[in-house]
Amino acid sequence: MDQNLFFNRTSRSTRYTPGVTEWRLNLELAKGEQGDERTLVTRIARTISADIARGRLRPGARLPGTRSLAQALGVGRGTVVTAYDELAAEGWVRGEPARGTFVAELPVVARPRRFAPAAGQRASVPTRAGFELGPLPPGLADVPGDDELLDELDLPYNLSGGLPDTALAPASALARAYRRAITRRGAALLDYGDGRGHPRLRAALAAMLATSRGLATDADDVLITRGSQMALWLIALALSRSGDARVAVERLGYRPAWQAMRACGATLQPVAVDDEGLDVDALAASIEQDLSSRSSSSTGAPPRAIYVTPHHQYPTTVTLSAPRRLRLLELARRRRVAIIEDDYDNEFHYEGRPVLPLASADRSGVVVYVGTLSKVVAPGLRIGYVVAPRPLLERLARLRRVIDRQGDLATEAAVAELIEEGELQRHVWRMRRAYHARRDALAAALTRELGGTLEFTVPRGGMSMWARVDPRVDVERWAARAREREVLVRPGRMYMFQPATCPHLRLGFARLPEPALLEGVRRLAAARPRRARG
Repeated sequence: MDQNLFFNRTSRSTRYTPGVTEWRLNLELAKGEQGDERTLVTRIARTISADIARGRLRPGARLPGTRSLAQALGVGRGTVVTAYDELAAEGWVRGEPARGTFVAELPVVARPRRFAPAAGQRASVPTRAGFELGPLPPGLADVPGDDELLDELDLPYNLSGGLPDTALAPASALARAYRRAITRRGAALLDYGDGRGHPRLRAALAAMLATSRGLATDADDVLITRGSQMALWLIALALSRSGDARVAVERLGYRPAWQAMRACGATLQPVAVDDEGLDVDALAASIEQDLSSRSSSSTGAPPRAIYVTPHHQYPTTVTLSAPRRLRLLELARRRRVAIIEDDYDNEFHYEGRPVLPLASADRSGVVVYVGTLSKVVAPGLRIGYVVAPRPLLERLARLRRVIDRQGDLATEAAVAELIEEGELQRHVWRMRRAYHARRDALAAALTRELGGTLEFTVPRGGMSMWARVDPRVDVERWAARAREREVLVRPGRMYMFQPATCPHLRLGFARLPEPALLEGVRRLAAARPRRARG
């Protein structure tokens, strides 16, 4: 398999295009065998026909215009025109004058290249439902209270990382969509409904995921949740057994996910993270050791799941390398371990080629894909979603009915309308441009004010930076002094699986406009304690 499988070859530019109302179609050109002299025309046609055959591109879907696709692929327009002509001659597509090129209603049967099948056709990952009443779940003592969280949100220079700017949320468009939804379908939307989420939103998200993230999915493969945190809780509950389930997690990672899994009875196993993301070889070695010791010990069982943030590793922002992605999928397939893929900020990639999710290449039904609209719209909407094999989705929906019954159908219908009308797509472009500029502003300010104290690599995407602090500086004391100046930063220790010194800071750039970012860095520099001698 091509190691570039996971990269979107269309996004050579993040420039905003006025009037964009559809998700950009991400295509990955098929690669011929060594010595194969297939032309670009054939590769383009074969890629599109394979996506039609596997169900990613559905009958009636409009393909990109020849000019836009040629520009995205970096080829001549004539090449794309010829490829479309070949597809039309074979019956895959049909052209309509003045309208465009569309997937044919009855595509021919062919042998596409080996991509992930439609999500509903995948084999089920190991699942088991159930929960037991008893003492408070372990590992929840460090869950912060509401007062603490609200106090932090009130700080004027919040650089804690990962927080979107709610001032940029499309509030007016959302209000209009909500009003229209209530006016037209108020009785139905205010009644009990489908616990899996509003059908329109599930269909809109499925189309978005198929087009922009390469998942062959439809509405029946999507479950809407109240944010990704509920999704993680439900998945942990479904995959856990009473005290005997283990979940492998990144040693530097997302504490709320760990808390949810522990609360559901899972035992967590930390795995090292480096500048290529999760250390898959270390994970594989650990699983093999568990299996070899199982015959002599009841505790020697491999993990039931692997929780990972491959696109922008939380909190380091590094991207899981292509070779490791392939090895992780193969390891999970061979050992029948579920991969919980948390793709929490997929929309924000500023340079290079965006990375497609692991789920887009999952041929074995081992990936449980979790996404959210909290970062791109607003966290207060509480809209997350799960894409998984349908038996697992049904189990999640049953568990969800126990604690929540259903989501906010009126809000879900309003958000579906924003997607259908292209407003959310345009909003994504606006947010991406704003956050890109803020990333560059923060990087310049940190270099200017703290160049001798912090070392960092400017991330290609995401909403924060991971900066190494001069080891002679007390990071904890620095964070405390910064808070006295109304600046909130997160020391690296807060992301460690086990208590340990971590000379890093996580610095967010998305929440604040550029003047506030610059003032926050200036105050952070003023709060810096003196270096210890040594």
